[in-house]
Amino acid sequence: MVSGIEMARLALLGTLIFAGSAWGQFAPDVVIADRFLAPDGTLQPNFTIVLAHGKIKSIRPGKPPASAERVIHHPNAVVFPGLIDVRSTLGTFGATGESALSIDPAANAADLIDVTHRDFGSAIRAGVTTVMVAPAANNLVSGVAATLKTAAVAGHDRFLRSDGPLMFALGSSVWQWDRAPTSRIGSLAMLRESLEDARAGRGHERLVQFTAGRLDGIVVCEESQDVSAALRTFGGGLARFHIVHSGDVHDLARELRGKRPTIVMGPFGLETPPGTISFAATMTREKVPVVFAGGSPGQASDSLRLSAALAVRYGMDPADARLAITTRAAELAGVSERVGALRPGYDADLVVFSDDPLRLDSRILEVYVSGVRVFRENAASFENERDMR
Repeated sequence: MVSGIEMARLALLGTLIFAGSAWGQFAPDVVIADRFLAPDGTLQPNFTIVLAHGKIKSIRPGKPPASAERVIHHPNAVVFPGLIDVRSTLGTFGATGESALSIDPAANAADLIDVTHRDFGSAIRAGVTTVMVAPAANNLVSGVAATLKTAAVAGHDRFLRSDGPLMFALGSSVWQWDRAPTSRIGSLAMLRESLEDARAGRGHERLVQFTAGRLDGIVVCEESQDVSAALRTFGGGLARFHIVHSGDVHDLARELRGKRPTIVMGPFGLETPPGTISFAATMTREKVPVVFAGGSPGQASDSLRLSAALAVRYGMDPADARLAITTRAAELAGVSERVGALRPGYDADLVVFSDDPLRLDSRILEVYVSGVRVFRENAASFENERDMR
């Protein structure tokens, strides 16, 4: 049962995010914290982040500029870019996949999304400010993903990218008894034929763009043999593709090195076998980029942070784990010029944690989207806030 207090909290959060309450309209000039996430994934101390017009204007050591009127100061906190979930179904309604067509590049996940859905509020409370929503992985070619922010802010676009990456899938989920393909060998033959047609300029424009290197793709692989098949099928001159796989395939680590794809793993939980979790550390040691998926809203709201924390427990470098839920996730989604890092000119999507987010006892104190505060833990968490509006 949901308590009356919790129901009121959810109702207030929905109003804050989508209608804009007094808190939701607060936009500081400066955010100060004890540490912030640097571009290399380390936590650097004593920096001031200056905001303007929904963007990060500058990041400077020391005190804020004297002209700043609205200052948020968290002496013992960590400022992070907003977390990014690259395998989300937030806000979708109806079926997210087409079962009649095995190759459907025309499908677009943006058509499935209800931007007013209450699931976005849960994501905000977990520090997730951007999600990539993709069609279900039950076709060889499933259509394109869409990437959007989890909160609406007046004057700023909600969608960061509505046309891409192009989604592929290999494995038993694409086999159907009433239409081809019905087997692994049949699915690979059908996919290779489609790619060859696209290289020759035939077929759907999105496949043509992908084979020409103008559109990136993501291949969902169920089994380790599907990963090997993806490398054989997509690796020959197709530079812009990435792989989703969460199995225990340490023997593929060296094969993946130098092949360019990012590996999307997770979400991990406490029941996930250690051998599977440690695959993330193996990949990064082989210089293969890793991104963690949160699977929201089907998984717990903190699944991104849990996946990263467990990977560190089983050998992953903490800096790589932090980048796997921010910068590298933005790169995978094709939106790294706007979100995923704390850099001048980037959108001011910030999460203030009470400590390193890899510590699961770290609390979320504030969340900002495009410079506007859309979540605040409670008034007591603010040791020094100067609001001169």
